[in-house]
Amino acid sequence: MTKQNIALITGSSSGIGAGIAKVLARHEYLVIITYKDHKKWGEDVVAAIKKENGKAVLRELDVTDEESVKACFDFVMKEYGYLNVLVNNAAVDGIAPIETCTFDRWKNITRTKIDGNFLCTKYALPLLKIPGKADLIVIMSSMGERPDSDDVPYCVGTAGTIAFVKAMAKGLAKYGIRTNGIGPGETKTHNGYWAEAGLMTDDAWDKFAKGNPLGRVTTPEDVGETALAIIENKTAFWNGNFIYVNGGGHL
Repeated sequence: MTKQNIALITGSSSGIGAGIAKVLARHEYLVIITYKDHKKWGEDVVAAIKKENGKAVLRELDVTDEESVKACFDFVMKEYGYLNVLVNNAAVDGIAPIETCTFDRWKNITRTKIDGNFLCTKYALPLLKIPGKADLIVIMSSMGERPDSDDVPYCVGTAGTIAFVKAMAKGLAKYGIRTNGIGPGETKTHNGYWAEAGLMTDDAWDKFAKGNPLGRVTTPEDVGETALAIIENKTAFWNGNFIYVNGGGHL
C-alpha cells in the first residue's frame, strides 16, 4: 500500500504559501497549513482544499521561535511519522532603507528568513530522512543578488537564503533529500511592502505586468506548479538549483 505523501508549507495561510498548498493538495498530498497571526486565513485555505476533496490540516507556527517550531514538527512525528516535503516559505517584508529601518524591523525581517530556514529545516530533518527520498524547497528572491536599497533587510535575508540552499543541497543529499530554491517575481499577496509603498492598486500591478518580459505578474499557482515539478521530477536529480518563476523579470 502506497503511503500518503505529506508536505508542510510554512507561511501558508495566504499568498504564495497557500498557492503551493492548494496545488500539492490537488495532486493528492496531505498538506499541513501553518499560520502565525492569521488563523482565520489558514482555516479558509483548509476549507478551500477540502472543498476540492483534498486533505489539509492547520497548525500554528512561528518560524522564529524554537519552541513553536519544535512543537509543530513533534506533532508531525506523532501524527504521521515522516515528511516528504518541507517548503520554507514564511517571510515578512516592508519598506526599510538603512536611514529609517529600526533594529526591531531589521530583526523581524531577517530572522523570519534566516532563522526560519535554520529552525524549520533542523527540526524537520528527522522526518525528511525517513522516506529515503524527500524535498526541501526554499522560497527566495532575485533581491539576494540584485538588492534594493529601500528593502535592505529582506535583501540580506534572501541572500542568506540563497547560501542556505547551496549548503543544504550539499549537506542533505546523503540522506536522499534534494534542496532547491524558487524565486517568484512580483506576486500580489499580503506582503507588507506592497501596502506600505502604495502598490496595491490595479494600476500599479498593470505596470508590473507591462514591465515583465512575458507581460504578466507571478501568481501563487505559478509557484505551486513549479514546486510540484521539482518534487515530481522523474530524474530525481535536481539539487541546488534556483528556479525563477517571474517571466524573466530577474534579468
